[in-house]
Amino acid sequence: MQKLFHFDCPREVYRADACIISCFDARFDLAVRKFLKRRAILAYDQIKIPGSAKALAAPDAEADRDFVLRMVRTSMRLHRSARVWMFAHSDCGAYPGAPVETQTADLQTAAQFLRASEPALAVECFFADFDGIYGGTDDRVLSSVRQLGLRET
Repeated sequence: MQKLFHFDCPREVYRADACIISCFDARFDLAVRKFLKRRAILAYDQIKIPGSAKALAAPDAEADRDFVLRMVRTSMRLHRSARVWMFAHSDCGAYPGAPVETQTADLQTAAQFLRASEPALAVECFFADFDGIYGGTDDRVLSSVRQLGLRET
């Protein structure tokens, strides 16, 4: 096999500052990475799944919910993650025509599910719009979105 690219990376196992659950929509990747860096989340495990929190919140998504929960638990076991940060975003293809409140409600439901499944986890929810990232704890996400008058998706 021919070496195509050289890089040096650390061999030691890292401790994850957080486990990040986000949609696989790449439009928000740069903003989320910059946000994480500013919040001192430098090493993290990332779970990218269409609709992010919808995978944990939708009652008919048992297979997705089990998958995401397994990944969170793997992050906890391998990299000692003690918190999960979930990101929803504007114009999400998993929520065609749905208002922002639908996504923030799913963030809250997903956070409750994670807390019930893994009580030791600290869970925070965020909403990415095209002009920034809003939120904090799940109850404040919805009020932040409403106060700032974010457009509905």
